[in-house]
Amino acid sequence: MKAWGTLFALCVLILAAAGWPLRVRLDRPRLGVPAVQEPGTTLSIHLRTSLPWLAPELTLSLEGADGVPVALGPFQRHWRGNLLRLEARLPDVPDGAYALRLHTAHQDVVKPDAVFLRRGWPRNFFLVQAGDFPPPGKEALMPQFIEEMNLIQPAAVLASGDISYDVRPQWYAFLLNQLSQLEMPFIAAPGNHERKGWATYLTAFGPGQHRVDLGPLAVFSLDSAHGRDQFTPSEFHWLKRELDHLNGQVPILQLHHPIFPPGAAIKGEAGGSGGSLHGFQAAFLDLCKAKQVPVVLSGHWHSDAIFDATGALRDDRADFPGTHFDVVTALGNELRQVTRWPHQYHGYRILAFEGGRLVSDTYDLAGTGRPDPVASVPLGKLHVTRLPDGSVSVRNDLNQGFPGAQVTLDHARGDLRPDQGRLLAVTPRGTGFRYRVNLPLPPHSVQQVRLEARP
Repeated sequence: MKAWGTLFALCVLILAAAGWPLRVRLDRPRLGVPAVQEPGTTLSIHLRTSLPWLAPELTLSLEGADGVPVALGPFQRHWRGNLLRLEARLPDVPDGAYALRLHTAHQDVVKPDAVFLRRGWPRNFFLVQAGDFPPPGKEALMPQFIEEMNLIQPAAVLASGDISYDVRPQWYAFLLNQLSQLEMPFIAAPGNHERKGWATYLTAFGPGQHRVDLGPLAVFSLDSAHGRDQFTPSEFHWLKRELDHLNGQVPILQLHHPIFPPGAAIKGEAGGSGGSLHGFQAAFLDLCKAKQVPVVLSGHWHSDAIFDATGALRDDRADFPGTHFDVVTALGNELRQVTRWPHQYHGYRILAFEGGRLVSDTYDLAGTGRPDPVASVPLGKLHVTRLPDGSVSVRNDLNQGFPGAQVTLDHARGDLRPDQGRLLAVTPRGTGFRYRVNLPLPPHSVQQVRLEARP
């Protein structure tokens, strides 16, 4: 008994030595796992501590664009080993993006774009999905993507894995710097390449599986790269439990590996990319059907594809019923032709929702007014130039028959100069876009602008 007591005391001393001084890691909210909530609701903050059931004295605050801190607290504390969850009511502050600052005697951590506050949720909105981000050597595609996102203003950007092809800290610093310039939530899921530097990914983007609520949607990011192309049993059971508590929300799922193999037109093993999901595939399909999941988003192939629940490639029509299993082309890495779908380009996928219902997930490549059955949106085809007179020239190279457009202010609500304000949102509409401009006036003074084809 005495020997056991000595061994136990030695283990406690070793644990204390390893975990002292007390440190904490902020798992969420953060870039990659943001909180999108209304002011006055309860914010849940997830921390990991270096010793179980012990945490240093800490302060938490929100910081907006002006850098002025807004204190959070008092907190309710919930422990599970070294996992600490704090709950605090969000203050009544203006809508916008806020960094979360965690401060202790030994740490001062700032997580940008961790909390997004917005009052109400629009009936019609859209998300952007991207995957297989630009690797070193194609850095210029990142600021181009960021600029397009800040122009079209989706409700959120979903990253379906392989965000980083380089494990070096300086490359992650570059990615974080670029992504922190997004003006909307960024929600990350890991891919197989993140496994090469898993600790660095966790430090940058947080846990591999998580849920982010976006108004009428619940977005689930999953980690299919444990065994390269499968879930773990605990992850799958976590997903099942979460889908039982949707509170009326529509579930949107993203993971890196496509659910189905490419089929008869496969080029090797999906271009050498590792193929499709294996572990829990059948159970996952049953779950999507039972919970009426409208869309499952994947990347990994560096090529566009959309399948139905039977695994058939749906390059015949874009509006088939049931769950859509969408694969998006590479945002910046090498391009491949994995299925018989012939188009290859860097890009991202726009998913449009009306009242929480998915109404569109493909793009009109030819400008015919009808979306193609598989196509995503090409990167770099939208060019915006502010003209000397203050108006904005918008050119979309891709839409044949609609090569350009002139955006002019609608002066119906007052004599406002065109150089006042900036473009706030762009909504895909047929062969062109519809814009609105936010002017430096009270919020109710948002003006509509009209799109006119050039002669």
